[in-house]
Amino acid sequence: MKPTVIHRDQHPVSRKQMSPEVLKVLYRLHRTGHLAYLCGGGVRDLLLGRQIDDFDVATDAEPRRLKKVFGNCRLVGRRFRIAHIMFKGGKIIEVSTFRKQGEEEEATDDGNSLLIKRDNTFGSPAEDAFRRDFTINGLYYNVADFSIIDYVDGRADLHAGLIRCIGDPNIRFQEDPIRILRGIRLAATLDFRVEESTWNAMKRQCHHIMECPASRIREEIMKILRRKNSNKGYELLAAGGILEHLFPRLEEFRLSCLQNKPTSADPLLQHLEVIEDLRSKGAEFSDSLLLATLTSSPVMSSFETLPPGSDVAKWLYQYLEENFKPLAIPRVVRSNVHLLHLALRHMVAEKRRKRRRSLRRSPLFGDALKLLEIHCLATKKHRSALHRWQQPLTNRRRRRRQKS
Repeated sequence: MKPTVIHRDQHPVSRKQMSPEVLKVLYRLHRTGHLAYLCGGGVRDLLLGRQIDDFDVATDAEPRRLKKVFGNCRLVGRRFRIAHIMFKGGKIIEVSTFRKQGEEEEATDDGNSLLIKRDNTFGSPAEDAFRRDFTINGLYYNVADFSIIDYVDGRADLHAGLIRCIGDPNIRFQEDPIRILRGIRLAATLDFRVEESTWNAMKRQCHHIMECPASRIREEIMKILRRKNSNKGYELLAAGGILEHLFPRLEEFRLSCLQNKPTSADPLLQHLEVIEDLRSKGAEFSDSLLLATLTSSPVMSSFETLPPGSDVAKWLYQYLEENFKPLAIPRVVRSNVHLLHLALRHMVAEKRRKRRRSLRRSPLFGDALKLLEIHCLATKKHRSALHRWQQPLTNRRRRRRQKS
């Protein structure tokens, strides 16, 4: 298939936007007679004028050849060998050989399983472009003549602000359901709209997501939460029926809130909107704090309805395990989320100075104070508690001596 070639005078991408390391890799491949293309999200972000540090390269040189071309090369991966070109300071440029669509597993009796079984067959640049997930990720930058090569009409979708699947979206999402989460993340981060047929396929195939390795699901969920517009990512997950597969208990809580008070806002969304407001002002958030924020509304609501004498810590542990363990959330993160929720419970109610001192000495106090601030701003409650915890503790003995 003949691509659309966008010449240098027709696009804004400049080598000045690229790192010295990726330029060295591109030129070394070009000088040794190989195709050398910048590919994927790097080209997309350069066309959008976004600042990036992570560049990937695609080439017709096979892994063994890359090992000979680059003395600083290390081959990684089992399913498909990828070259990591190592530079000083820990900088790594990832180089992959053009490949084509992999083999699919045989379908089950209901014809629904198309998970990719093998994806390690070398191919042409066109085949490599068509095996990628979304059109805006199927663009190449050719260092030989500084042109953009477009096999999939990716530039048009980039200008239109559209997330569009390459090929039949129902088949592509069955091949790798993680593409659904990746599409949600891109739509949120870039503030793009999901194209209609792609969106319908996301809703239709999202039940396959939990068939994927938990570590891959977790990685995409955390990327959605870590990056800007996490509130939009959450809205898309909820609207597409995806949230109920990832976090059934959260979806149950969300629906109960909307059913009981149809005119009220989604409390989970309100907390994430506060996160985005604080993030726009330069605030940073740990993974533990992000997950604690996501679950703080249902947890605090449940604290209020637990019978007197309940083992709150045990209930909370079971609730978090049910939500997070199936997604392989690391144990240390789950433990920190557990402690942050207990801290929030004490902070909105506790007035004993001794308890305040011990909590302030905790390494998690900074995150606990942020969680209290987020919860207060989202619910419009407990403002006096926030004010109390934001004030430094004074030493009563010292004050008495000063008076005497």
